Formats: sequence, structure tokens, C-alpha cells
Amino acid sequence: MIDENLPTFHLKPSSDNIKHHASVLLSQYGSDPAPTYSLRHPDPALPASKNRYAVALYDSYNPDIIYGEVLLIPEWTQPSLSQEEIRRNGGVPPAPQPILPSSFVIQLYNPDQQVLVQQGVSKWSATPQWVFEMPQQSFRQPSVSSIDRAQSDPTASENTPKFRFKWKKDGKLSKDYACSLSGKSTNLDGSKRKNKEPDITLSIFKHLREITMYEPNLSRVEMEDPKGLEVVMILSAVVIREVYNGQMRETFNVTDAPRRLSNERQPRKDSSDRTNRQRTDLPPLQVPPSQPSQKPLVQNPTSNVRPPPTDPRSQWEIDAETARLQKQVEREERERRRREQAETKRVKKMVEEEEQRARQKQLEIDRETERLKREFEREQRQVQRPSKPALPVRPNANLHPNFATSDYPQPPFQRPHSAIPYHTGGPYMQPAGNAASSSTFFHGPSPSSRPPDGRRVHVKPSFFNRLAHPDHAGQRLSKKQSAVF
Repeated sequence: MIDENLPTFHLKPSSDNIKHHASVLLSQYGSDPAPTYSLRHPDPALPASKNRYAVALYDSYNPDIIYGEVLLIPEWTQPSLSQEEIRRNGGVPPAPQPILPSSFVIQLYNPDQQVLVQQGVSKWSATPQWVFEMPQQSFRQPSVSSIDRAQSDPTASENTPKFRFKWKKDGKLSKDYACSLSGKSTNLDGSKRKNKEPDITLSIFKHLREITMYEPNLSRVEMEDPKGLEVVMILSAVVIREVYNGQMRETFNVTDAPRRLSNERQPRKDSSDRTNRQRTDLPPLQVPPSQPSQKPLVQNPTSNVRPPPTDPRSQWEIDAETARLQKQVEREERERRRREQAETKRVKKMVEEEEQRARQKQLEIDRETERLKREFEREQRQVQRPSKPALPVRPNANLHPNFATSDYPQPPFQRPHSAIPYHTGGPYMQPAGNAASSSTFFHGPSPSSRPPDGRRVHVKPSFFNRLAHPDHAGQRLSKKQSAVF
């Protein structure tokens, strides 16, 4: 603080903890700073506040009273036509960048007046400066004449004398600015010659935080609206601090270019299950008794709607977002076609495997059918082959009583020249009529043994037959005579 007796305005953050609001506190004669004005910026989150700067000065006790405001829309660089830059930027021209404006307008109210502040450079020190003019007469003279009432306001008349003011930096390395009165634009006599008086310092902007008014010098300024001069000096100091000494992207609320998210290809997780799970944990809703319906408050539907693009940056954002969405749609389309092709290949491969298994199974069935067919044909040939005649059954006579029936199998007795049939009752030779087994070699054939046709068997007489059969006992054996002797 330069002097505690001088009126000093302190720029402090707002007490309502809103980041884009600030308070202007006034202290004089060593008193504590008290709120006098309120600085308000538009909410950066609103679409209407993009790519522009705005500030308004309100009364700290009555927020409906506004003293003045500044709206600053920057100019933008032209889009680059270089194909290399467009290729590096993903097929979209680079974003236009804001150009620092060289002038701004302060709008005053009651009376309405516009003050143009232009930036320049000092001829002697080459330091930046900002020049503005204000009329000496701001209000109409009271008159009952209708002709006087039909005339324009003094602030809009070119014949009204105007004071020239100038914000100038103290030095290249200094952060302090001084506002001084540099003369009149029009002399009282109507001539256009310049005033040769030296500059009169009116206020000091110390460290971009405090504005100290030189009250003795302010009394030398013959203006009808000293309050308007105070408002203009505060607003111009705030604009110089935030626009010309701050970050342009933050000051003009320039958003970054739309970037490609890393999880675009990944589908968004469905939160319906989680929401339903949370709803089940909530207690039952208590419905109040029915009341007569009230008319809802009417809200302005266009308050949060982004206005149509009025600057190249907004148009570029729309074009960039459109190009990004188009690329995203194309990428999703390619991904969908790729999934369809993969699914088609998988189904085709699965069908081929099924057909191959079916062919393999059919081949096995054909081989088994051929094998069974060959086996069946072999069995058919065996069945159709003529069977051999059965051999005659050998009769078993009980010729000798001393021989008993044995359980062991008897060797077959073959008589190729005999007409006695074989017994076919089993695989072993069995005696007929449960008679004892006898030998025909010692006893001869039994008289009761006859062929099945009933013919009598002629038994050749022998020595053993005579002993076995008593019928031949009386017969003599005759010696066979030799034909030689």
C-alpha cells in the first residue's frame, strides 16, 4: 500500500468460494477493507462461455445493480493447409489459436456509455500502454424544450470534449501500472490542437493486486461522472491483469481438442446390474399423501444450450468432433466386419469338421457293411453245400459175459464190407439192448444180430465158432486139401 490515507481497492477472492468470482474491497484513512464491488465471470462449464472472456462489476450489497461489463471475443488464426500438419493431426486441420486482441470495450450503465480501450506502445520507453477517452459531460442538461430532449446524449456527440487517459507500465521489469490524464481530445475553443500539459497520475496498480487512487489529482479532472471514471479504471485494470498478463487458454476458456480415448474399442460396462443391486439395498420409498399438483417453475430452455458457432474455434471444434465421430463409426464398422468374418470362418470350419466326421463315420459304416456282407455270403455258401451221407451205426452185441460196459470211449469198429449199420445215438459205441460187450473174433457174431433189413448173416465156420456155438460142435473140421499135392 502506497498510502493508507488514499482510497485503495483490493482485489480478493470471493467469500462465497466461487472460483470465477472476486471481491473488490475499499480501505481509506487506515480503515479495514470493506466490500464495495463484486467481480463476476461466467461459469467456465457453460457452453456459452467457451472461447471468450467476460467480466462484470456488480454492487457488493445489491447483486442486481451492475455498473459495467466487458466482453472480449478474440480473433483466430487461419487453418493451415499443409498436408503434413493435417496428416500429423489425424486428418483434421490444426486447431485455430486465439490472437491477443489489441483493444476492448467497456460498457457502462446509467448512463449507457461505451469506452474503447486501445493497446499501444510508448514511443520513449517501448513499454505497452492502453489509452481510452471519456466525455467531460455525460448527462443531459435539464430542459423543458422538446427540441433539447430530441437531441442525442452528450456521450454520443462528437462535439463533447473528452479527456484522454492512459494506462502505462512503469518499466519493462516492473509489474506496476500507472493511469494518468494525458489531455483533452477537443479543446474548449473547438480547435484540434493537442494539450501541452504534462501527464497527471490518477491511480497506481500495485503488483496487480491493489489499485490506489490519487484523490488530490482526481479533483483536477473536471468530469460530470467521476463514478464512471472509477468503474472504468477498475475494469480496465482487471482486464489488463487477466487478459494481457495471464494465460490465453485459461482466460478465453479455450478447450482442448477432442482426443481419442484409449478405451474406445472397449464396450462400456453396463451399470444396470449395479444400479439394480443398489436399489434393492435402499429402504422402501415413502410416498406422501396425494396433494394437488403444483405448476412447475418455468425455466429458460436456452440458458444452458450452446449458441450457434460464432467464431472459427467453435466451428473447428464441431468439424473436429464430426471427423472424430466419423472415424469412430468407420472403426466400429471395420471391427464389426472383422468379427463377422471371424464368425463366418469359425462357423465354416465347424461345418467342415462336422462334414469330415460324418464322412469318416459313413466310411466306417460302409466298411462294416461290406464285412458283414462277406460273412453273410460265406455262411450262405456253407449252408447251400450238400451234406455227406451218415455212416451206419455199429451194433454192439453182448457176446462175452466177462466183459463189462466201460465208461471209456470205445474205438470205432469199422467193417467196410459189412452191412451192419452203426449206432448214431452218441459219439461212443454203445452195446445194443444193454447187453454185455462181446468180441466177434472169439465168439463170432450173435445169432440175434441181424441187419436192419432182416437178412440172415452167413457166418463162415471156424475153429473159434465151434467153441462158441454149440450148434457146430458135432461137425468135423475137414482139412483143406492142396491143389498141388
